Amino acid sequence: MTSANQRQIILHSILAGLTPLIPMPFLDDLVKTYFKRRMVRRLAAAHSQLLGDADVETLSDDKDSGCLVGCLTTVVIYPLKAIFRKIFFFLEWKRAIDTVSHTYYQGFLVEFALAERWLVPAGSIAATDARRVSDHLLQQVNTSLIERAVRGVFSQSKATIKKAANLLKEGMRRLTRRPSPAQVAEAIAPVEAAEEKELEGVVAQLQNAIERIPASHFDQLRDQFAAAFGFYRSDERR
Repeated sequence: MTSANQRQIILHSILAGLTPLIPMPFLDDLVKTYFKRRMVRRLAAAHSQLLGDADVETLSDDKDSGCLVGCLTTVVIYPLKAIFRKIFFFLEWKRAIDTVSHTYYQGFLVEFALAERWLVPAGSIAATDARRVSDHLLQQVNTSLIERAVRGVFSQSKATIKKAANLLKEGMRRLTRRPSPAQVAEAIAPVEAAEEKELEGVVAQLQNAIERIPASHFDQLRDQFAAAFGFYRSDERR
């Protein structure tokens, strides 16, 4: 993986991870989805590949239980957050770390499949199959290595993370209750440059921390993904 693509995955993982720290009903998940979709599109563009919108959504969107449960939970829980702010901040901080970790692994496997030119339309693996295998592997992989790295960097950069979350929150105030993807992008655009500049140091720290994780951890994940489709990594064939 190139350093530039690694940075894109880490940046978007952190941006997605900010959304639990911005308790705005119905909007935080939409913004998280926006960043995850943009990550997939940028990785595809880096490999001169164009994925259809449906494939981007399949590879990036989180599965949820639907609005009947999700919206009801939000309506019930949100008022409690104002009352028990400290308790909920601790829980959302943990959820932010989990989101960064999970998004990183998702981006890592998408990047791998793109680099090998296995994904449709360049290759033969459908986005639905790639996502199914990715979800299965991420249920089995030891995520504690990445989680520990994220937790350490977030702990050292707590003030920066909070400031970046507040910047994003200001952008989200421009959104209506049920915005379209285009409206989400338009609302975030004015704060995007400041957001990425604020997070430069955090991205660099996390990139350094991830690079210290044994390469065998990531090699095993690549091997398992490839084996699920009867393929071999290109570097193994050399």
